[in-house]
Amino acid sequence: MDFTELYRQTTSLVAFSPGAHFILTAVQDRIIVRRTDTFQITRTWLVDSSPSPTQSALISLNSKQKFHTSNSSNINPDSWITHVGWSCDSEYILAGCAKRGVVHLLKLRDEEWSGRIDSGTEGK
Repeated sequence: MDFTELYRQTTSLVAFSPGAHFILTAVQDRIIVRRTDTFQITRTWLVDSSPSPTQSALISLNSKQKFHTSNSSNINPDSWITHVGWSCDSEYILAGCAKRGVVHLLKLRDEEWSGRIDSGTEGK
């Protein structure tokens, strides 16, 4: 019996692309896309874990909360990715961080393209 290696993921955030050619996993604040036939990494992204402007304003009002900048050795769990998803054509990836009020949009075939949606005061 053959078994594959164990691959890291955070809070069971694993999603197959609609065509089942790719598998998307989230590990803390990193997105990893692998090919399903070989499990080789196709693309990785480190998402910007800075809070939205509204979240920053709320933090400055409440000095008891402290958020750290993201680094690989000491990452704040509030900046972890909590939601992932694919577009219906498997070209775009959604990665959301609910506690930060941020959604990141990534394009599989163009690593330079990205988008970010910040929640405003209505999101709190």
